[in-house]
Amino acid sequence: MLFKWLAFWALALLTAGTASADDTVAVLSDTSGVYMEAFTAFQERYGGKISYFDASRKRPPIPPGVRTVVAFGSKAAAQDYPPETDLVYVMAPGFSVRRPGAKGATVKISMLTRPDILLAGLKEVQPAMKRLRLFWRAGGYARLPEEYAAAASRAGLDITAVKVGRDEDLPGMLREAVGRMDAFWLPPDPLLISEFTLAVFIKFSQTNGVPMYVSTKGLAQKGACASIGIGFSQLGRAASDAVKELRAGKKLPDTVYPESRQLTLNATAARYCNLHFRPEVISKADHYFP
Repeated sequence: MLFKWLAFWALALLTAGTASADDTVAVLSDTSGVYMEAFTAFQERYGGKISYFDASRKRPPIPPGVRTVVAFGSKAAAQDYPPETDLVYVMAPGFSVRRPGAKGATVKISMLTRPDILLAGLKEVQPAMKRLRLFWRAGGYARLPEEYAAAASRAGLDITAVKVGRDEDLPGMLREAVGRMDAFWLPPDPLLISEFTLAVFIKFSQTNGVPMYVSTKGLAQKGACASIGIGFSQLGRAASDAVKELRAGKKLPDTVYPESRQLTLNATAARYCNLHFRPEVISKADHYFP
């Protein structure tokens, strides 16, 4: 009798564990590079094997019984998912999901560092900075001024957000800003950042001695003075935490800012701007390019 009782509970626990993994699926914009890096970190943090679909090949078939979909990238986030499922999406900069009538939660994991952490970090890198200009294009960043206003006030910064229209307008916009900013920052905006605009931003920064800050290690390595952002593995882990909180019955905001940050410094770019990183700043860097 005891053996049967133990066998029953062992089977029940095994079934429960399997169900918790099976009712969560991931959809990736493609299955290579950074999307897979973030998904791997998500799966490790979440525990158990998670099924995933490649949205670059076909529309993902969401099986019956799925409670949560985790989408990696804008293409994956833009798919049509069952209205009763929770949707957690990540790595979709400048993009917002609209699910009218959906019963499930819709939560975005931002690629942006939380405003107070970002601005405090920039002040630490460049203590004398008082005026910071933000350039953006994608509609998802239209609320940047209001989202950063309170944090800017606490950091003692005057922030100006500027929407960039056409690429050919950018050089003139930057020239007009000379003497009106101590530095500028670019969000991870796929509509703004291209090979052409990046070259324009870097040339302006180095020619005029105005520090350029970005949100990813790769862009910092290409010529920005520094980046403060979220690593792809960190984004995956933040998505896992959000799913677990939803499962626990917690109501999450539409946008979740990960608590972690990744600091990258480019000393060569900084020297063009007469910016010298203090030893205590260098010691905090996750990546340092001399």
